[in-house]
Amino acid sequence: MLYLILYICQFGIILYIYRKWGREEPYLFLKLLGYSVLGAFAFSINQWTLPLGFIVFLLFFRDPAWNQLAKRYAAYTGLFVFLTGLIVPPVQNYVYERPRKVEVAQNLSASKEFNFNEHWEMINQTFRDIHNPRLARLEMEFTDHGAVKSLFYNFKTTAQGNRETNYSVELKLNEKEYEIKRNRYQKQNQQVFHMGQGRHGRISPEEFFEILNETGLDAFIQTKDSQYYSLNAEGAVRSLSEDPENTFMVTKSGIRPVVEGQLPIDAVRMTVNGFENREEDRIQSNVNYYIEPRVVYMGQ
Repeated sequence: MLYLILYICQFGIILYIYRKWGREEPYLFLKLLGYSVLGAFAFSINQWTLPLGFIVFLLFFRDPAWNQLAKRYAAYTGLFVFLTGLIVPPVQNYVYERPRKVEVAQNLSASKEFNFNEHWEMINQTFRDIHNPRLARLEMEFTDHGAVKSLFYNFKTTAQGNRETNYSVELKLNEKEYEIKRNRYQKQNQQVFHMGQGRHGRISPEEFFEILNETGLDAFIQTKDSQYYSLNAEGAVRSLSEDPENTFMVTKSGIRPVVEGQLPIDAVRMTVNGFENREEDRIQSNVNYYIEPRVVYMGQ
């Protein structure tokens, strides 16, 4: 759309040049358009883009016999279009990818549970163009009273043209704000799958947060000996076929142990570790949870 506006402006400038400086010459308006197109012509090699058309103009068409001033202005207009075409994409990316700061609206104290659905709605309201997101990973810390102390996760979306956008969301507890970053890039090969990563698809952040909201963080505390807990999830649907010891299934009806007769299971794994305090590295408890997503989004 932006380039269409640019081309319309180019046409309008050429029309102005034709009326302002044009003198009698057959097909002058078409010739001015040609000079302008020549000035805008670009040649790309590797990561370099050269104004080849304008260079040709300087070498061979710089001093035309008729309407010299008008034709030069037309070529310079083309050069302006070329330079604008170089500048616009980086500016667009900067505006698109600049970090957003969003104030934390929820009360993060232990007296009130963290509302994950409300949090995800805030993310959607911030961008309004998130379609079919896939959770890549999530890291969270919370206390034995259910107070969230840290939250970081990233997810991906794929748009037309195989263009992928990576979002990262981090809770800045001291500043009482979320820092949200996103960057987009072109996927090299949509069909490549790495072992153990994205082979069976991924769960959406929305569904993952719905499950956390329905279950509550307290439900993932299997022992009261720990004061701090870390929750880690990759978002990828994996197959569980080994020993299910210390492994639980998260369902709408609650959390239940996984027994061997239920294996294999294709689900999203979530690990919860318990610590004596936040600075302690020694793990006091380690429990694996599996979530069967209702909708699986394909891709890595």
